[in-house]
Amino acid sequence: MITIKNQQGEFLFRVAGILRNGNKILFQKNKKGDAWVLPGGRAEVNEPTEKAVVREFLEELGFNIKVIRLFAVIENFNAYGYKSLHEFGMYYEVSLLKQLPHDFIQFEGIEESVRLIFRWVSVDELHQVNVYHKALKPLLTDLPTDFKHLVNLDD
Repeated sequence: MITIKNQQGEFLFRVAGILRNGNKILFQKNKKGDAWVLPGGRAEVNEPTEKAVVREFLEELGFNIKVIRLFAVIENFNAYGYKSLHEFGMYYEVSLLKQLPHDFIQFEGIEESVRLIFRWVSVDELHQVNVYHKALKPLLTDLPTDFKHLVNLDD
C-alpha cells in the first residue's frame, strides 16, 4: 500500500470506483466510522491504478468489475477531517461483469482483515449522508462526462 508518513503528516495514494445500480451508488465505511466513501483502497507500488481498483472490489466485495473510465483525480488535504492527512485519489467509473449477487441496501464486505460496511445510496439521498470527500457530492449528483481534477480541503 502506498502510504508515506513523516513529521509533516501522512500521504495516501487511493483508488476508488463509482458503481451504480439504477439511481443508487455503492459506498463503503469502516464498521466503526461514520463517513461513507466510494469503494476502493490503496494502490500498491508498481500497480496500475486501473488494476488496483479492480483488485480492491474483488478483495472487499467479491465483485468482478471492469473499468469504464477515469472520471476524476482529487487531491485531498485534511482528508476525512484529519489534519495533515493528504490523500491523492484516482476515481474510476466502473461496472459489474455479472449481475449483482444481492440487492441488500446495506451489507458487510468479505475481507477479513478490514471490516467494512457497504450501502447503496440513491442520488436523491446524497445530501443527507456524510460522504467524503466533500468535493465528490456535486460530481456524484451529476457525473461529468469530461475528466475533472479537483483540489479539496476536508475540514
